[in-house]
Amino acid sequence: MKTKLVYVLTCAPEATYIEQAMMAIWSARYWNPDAYIVLLTDDKTSNILHTDKVRGEVLQYISEEIVTPFNEKCSMMYRSRWLKTKARELVVGDMLFVDSDTICCRSLDGVDQFACIVGAVLESHLPIAELADSMQYEIENEAIKIGWSIKTETFYFSSGVLFTRDVKDAHSLYQRWHDSWMNGIKSGVNIDQPSLAYANIQSNHIIEIIPNSYNCILFTEPQHTQEAHILHIAAYRNPSILFEKNTLLYIREHGLNDENIKNMIIHPCYSFKPFDYDILHSNFVERVHWIGRVASLVGGKFNAIIWMVRKRIHVLRHRSRIKDNYCRR
Repeated sequence: MKTKLVYVLTCAPEATYIEQAMMAIWSARYWNPDAYIVLLTDDKTSNILHTDKVRGEVLQYISEEIVTPFNEKCSMMYRSRWLKTKARELVVGDMLFVDSDTICCRSLDGVDQFACIVGAVLESHLPIAELADSMQYEIENEAIKIGWSIKTETFYFSSGVLFTRDVKDAHSLYQRWHDSWMNGIKSGVNIDQPSLAYANIQSNHIIEIIPNSYNCILFTEPQHTQEAHILHIAAYRNPSILFEKNTLLYIREHGLNDENIKNMIIHPCYSFKPFDYDILHSNFVERVHWIGRVASLVGGKFNAIIWMVRKRIHVLRHRSRIKDNYCRR
């Protein structure tokens, strides 16, 4: 394929984002042996990769590492989203940006045939009007802080996989995205997706819809799981033992030298956990603390509980739609 694959990686020594990225990039290399894969990272993370032999295994699967130094005070999250919104400026050539909590499931050669300048998949594969009320509320809450409203928009795109040509209009979109994200931080909006939406509005809606299979949001439409080019594993909750802490810690210590792990990466559907797993292994105290944290953010415990219940109903509704599909495997 001619289009470059681009991943962003920032990681503290104790975190496991390197291990997630290792699986994501290994899967991309497995299915696309001739692809040019770019890793955008910061100086601290790069130092980990070059001093830890096991964690540095990820460097074996990339074609180029681009390192950006940051001020010591910048958080890991800040570095990650800074690099993500600056990717178009840092990479030469047409590119497909891919989040690191993904698994590539087949060849991505079809990306070269995309006719659009900028392309992405809809959030949850649905127009805004068809999203669950809880999700619309969440998006609108962030959008208003940035300066736009979902009430005037039809589509809301996922920033997890983003195709862009190396042309002026795409560069302008990214610059607006970066500026909007930086301004959003001042209003308490640290995530990058609402800022991408605002940049798209400012760019006369330059983003076009690409096939759902290139960013399969697992718990929305079951058919996309089987036809996925890129599976977004952690879209609503983690359904895969590949992304469990114990698995990631094992990879941190041993790298990708386990054939069972490699087979699950190649066939990610085999790694999905049973649907009752969360209930059987839930930690009630932990969930109560989580409600309290959400409450402090939303502004009141009552509102937080209502928000959480609505969000959970949204997840369960999507989960029930694919339960039969899972059981048939």
